[in-house]
Amino acid sequence: MEFDVAFQARGLSAMRRACSAVLEIYAKKDHSVEYKEGNEPVTAADLACNRILEKELSAMLPQAGWLSEESGKDLEALSKKELLWVVDPIDGTREFMARNDQFAISVGLVKQGLPVWGMIALPAEDLIAITEDTGVKQYPVHSESMDPDSEAIHRVNASTDLALAQARICVSQTEWRKGIFRDQASELNIVAEGSVARKLALVSIGRYDLTVSLYPKNDWDIAGGLALILSSGGVFANPENDDSVVLHPPGKTRPGLVCGSAALVSQYQQYFRKKGLRMRASYGSD
Repeated sequence: MEFDVAFQARGLSAMRRACSAVLEIYAKKDHSVEYKEGNEPVTAADLACNRILEKELSAMLPQAGWLSEESGKDLEALSKKELLWVVDPIDGTREFMARNDQFAISVGLVKQGLPVWGMIALPAEDLIAITEDTGVKQYPVHSESMDPDSEAIHRVNASTDLALAQARICVSQTEWRKGIFRDQASELNIVAEGSVARKLALVSIGRYDLTVSLYPKNDWDIAGGLALILSSGGVFANPENDDSVVLHPPGKTRPGLVCGSAALVSQYQQYFRKKGLRMRASYGSD
């Protein structure tokens, strides 16, 4: 699919409106938290962001389905859609509640299981990353301009000379606290960061070389970020095997991922298997 300048501009404008609503609530002391199934928190910011994005993005592509963490889900109907918006209004709700700034808004457009366009905003960090034809561009949140922060087109570090031990790797704070990476920490350069989508965005713009998660993921956690990874010249894979990761049928959980340049992803897969490491079957397990 091709996405013209007008499409990019409408997407960026919608994301900025969503960021504005989220930051207005973020500035307040009371976030009006409720808890849904699985003791997962949802705030007024999740719901406000979801309303804005569903209205704006659905108008951009009326034929596309809508799959969001905070919306009703007719998965059978959505599975018949060629195009699907896959959205997490706040990825990292607990980080949002803790006010540590490490949360994201994630939007992915999926065509028959493949992420083909995406954008991720880090509202508290004044950063929006959007897929472009030749890479990823970075825009400020607090602006009305379509001018990016720089003319730079961000791409992953594709050097085959970068050894895994020298790579900058970001992992989940939850997985880090659980000790999932204890056996790797002495050999690899690992930093714990919040929000799955945020970590994918940071890899796509070159802040990190690789991100790894051994916990299962929902489509809305990763769709936008995987689009950014692909656009930046990177790849994503299951650390444990060579099975392809496809976001279809919608609503299924996907295995954990390693994302970055093809060379580093391959190195990590070899490292993972050589050390006899294992994936986790459920979120939060040791």
